[in-house]
Amino acid sequence: MKTNSLFDPSYSWYRGNLHTHSTVSDGRLSPEAVVELYRNRGWDFLAFTEHGCMTRFTELSTPEFLVLPGVETHADIDKPVRCHHAVGINADAEGAPHLQALANAVSRNGAGAQEMIDNLRQQNYFPIYCHPEWSRVEWDDIRDVNGYAAMEIFNYGSYVEDNTGHSLSHWDSALRSGRRVWGVATDDSHQRKHDHCGGWIMVNAPELTASAIIAALEQGRFYSSSGPEITSLTYADGVVEVRCSPVKAIHFVTYEDRGGAVRAQPDEQLSEASFTLSGSETYLRVECVAADGTTAWSNPIFFDR
Repeated sequence: MKTNSLFDPSYSWYRGNLHTHSTVSDGRLSPEAVVELYRNRGWDFLAFTEHGCMTRFTELSTPEFLVLPGVETHADIDKPVRCHHAVGINADAEGAPHLQALANAVSRNGAGAQEMIDNLRQQNYFPIYCHPEWSRVEWDDIRDVNGYAAMEIFNYGSYVEDNTGHSLSHWDSALRSGRRVWGVATDDSHQRKHDHCGGWIMVNAPELTASAIIAALEQGRFYSSSGPEITSLTYADGVVEVRCSPVKAIHFVTYEDRGGAVRAQPDEQLSEASFTLSGSETYLRVECVAADGTTAWSNPIFFDR
């Protein structure tokens, strides 16, 4: 029996934030101060994703802390208060543009979102569709948009600001439509409130370099969290098994079947659970929920049916 694992046990784990602002756009702290903020709290990498401005800040990287090139862009929607946002992360730590403008989409609505994603792809950025709940985006607004590699499923800054940080329904709509889209948790930190170090990804990679981190992102070799840890996720012979830090519940979210949930008894916690597939599922993802509500989200396991 062959056991498939989403993670490579010979690789290291790196904690990072893929959505960060500074005084280059609308953040309150300088890039140097933001790096110190995250490095002092045990983060291994971050990406500066300034609005409409491509940056790399190579000089702020050290062997123990990596700054990734990034940018944030947007497109308008012809409906009140709605908009499309996306961030892009570049694997070229040395050659990515620095302090150069990236034009926002000229088109509007779904065409604008597609233009936004295509533009990021053309500039060699890994595109992430951002905070759909905060943007008041409905699934119909992005139903026909393709090419984004990941979606923000938890945006800590939006959660702190006005409780619009969770976008799991948008992610599941994308997955149910057949798209292979990863989920990421971010901070989207502007340093206006305590909006940092609350949403992150844990990347399973051989080394702390831009190319290794982006390769892991492309392959989905990471999980997202606002608290708990996922230590392993495997599947073999129709059974998916997860191990994690102590939590109160482990959810197996699937489609087309109904999935399942395992809950700890009162005054107890869980650190592992398994789920037997029915054979009809097209994907399965795992949520590990701690007693305080913080959650770790795995990327989907896809099944070809």
